[in-house]
Amino acid sequence: MQIESGDVRRSFVDAYPRYVASLLASRGIEVDDVLGDAIVEGASVLDGLLATLESVDPVDQVSSPLELFREALRPVDRALTLLGVPPPQSGSGPPRVAPWDRYALSPGSSQVLGPRAQEAHIAWGLRKAQTLARYHDPTEAPAIGLLVPDRDLAGLVAEAEAAHYRTVILPNDGDFAVAVVCADESDAVSSVREASKRARVIVYGRSVDDLDQIRFTSLGATLVLDAGVLLGRLVDYLPVVT
Repeated sequence: MQIESGDVRRSFVDAYPRYVASLLASRGIEVDDVLGDAIVEGASVLDGLLATLESVDPVDQVSSPLELFREALRPVDRALTLLGVPPPQSGSGPPRVAPWDRYALSPGSSQVLGPRAQEAHIAWGLRKAQTLARYHDPTEAPAIGLLVPDRDLAGLVAEAEAAHYRTVILPNDGDFAVAVVCADESDAVSSVREASKRARVIVYGRSVDDLDQIRFTSLGATLVLDAGVLLGRLVDYLPVVT
């Protein structure tokens, strides 16, 4: 899959109004003219912030697209304040990711922005990691987290390294951009649930069926594949960044 550098900007800006409208609706807040104008303003702010980010060399980028998405929610925060909407009580609602975010609008991960935005965000992270790796230690190359049986481990490690990734074994508290989990492993369910909060997750197995597809997708897996499709062709399912 080829993901171009501009995809993170396009996908995040496209996701912005849908995300805000859905979030407000889930709290019973009607989008009136004031909030509508704030959403339009916020999307424009986000577009400008991401355009600036694109113009900066990855080595010099100090903010991530998700951090800029959160910053672009300030017009909506101001509109809610202007309308007198009471903010969620501390401890009763979602956590506040940004200190200024009285209404807990900020997304915790790009996963809630939709598959396209999440894919683009992961690709941005991979692209930055690869660029930094050219300036620093090769061990800073993007990582793939693995939870696989011993018989598959060596082959998947070789495939990952051939594609210029390093590998870590799950569970792992370090950073990884992609996780590959075998459905047959005893910790597969918990690993997919946790890994999907911060990375693209590929699940495979030797007897995956429709129920496995539903179960692991609901846990956050991006792909659920038969082992015969994935093994030997891992690179076909990794974000390609240049």
